[in-house]
Amino acid sequence: MENAVMECIKTRRSIRRYKGDEIPPDIIERIIDAGRYAPSAENRQPWRFIVVTDRQFISELSDVIKRNIDYILRRKRKFRKKYKELEEEDTLFFLNAVRNSSRDIIFYNAPAVIFVLTQPKAFNLESCAAAAQNMMLAAWSMGIGSCWIGFAKFLELDKEYMEKLGVPEGYEIAACISFGYPVKVPRKALPRKPNAGIIKWIGERED
Repeated sequence: MENAVMECIKTRRSIRRYKGDEIPPDIIERIIDAGRYAPSAENRQPWRFIVVTDRQFISELSDVIKRNIDYILRRKRKFRKKYKELEEEDTLFFLNAVRNSSRDIIFYNAPAVIFVLTQPKAFNLESCAAAAQNMMLAAWSMGIGSCWIGFAKFLELDKEYMEKLGVPEGYEIAACISFGYPVKVPRKALPRKPNAGIIKWIGERED
């Protein structure tokens, strides 16, 4: 039988449909507290958090991201060095679908979005990734779904909205996560790739 931590890790899913219920502020604070207890390089604890629960503003941010995706697609040559995925047809097809959608397929109408910020320093992104994973697992343990929103990184192309969001000068978006109570939870995890396991074991192993 799995212990509670392993059970949480293996049952957590990325959730993209949320109920309309708000998440109580004290629960959000507990989720962030889990992030604060993540390991970090040299114990810098380099993360800063911005919580957005204003649904209108979340919708506005979604529109800004779509606008920035459109900007990138219309200037592919300029951005190919930064985003090498722009060379891939599948990526271009997906980005086109996102920018043209009339629905919020960025934040999925989530009642809460949390940005994890950091300064560009060695190993800060890795530390913030650990914090983000802690937060998603803590949320799942309390019945709250989450989804890592990679597209939120495109907000950095819009200085005005970075200021509206309250990102301090010299900070970048390390992670962005939507949170909410799931409408439905997928029953099974997708199969784990066999080539994503151990590729080499150096040292004795006792079976």
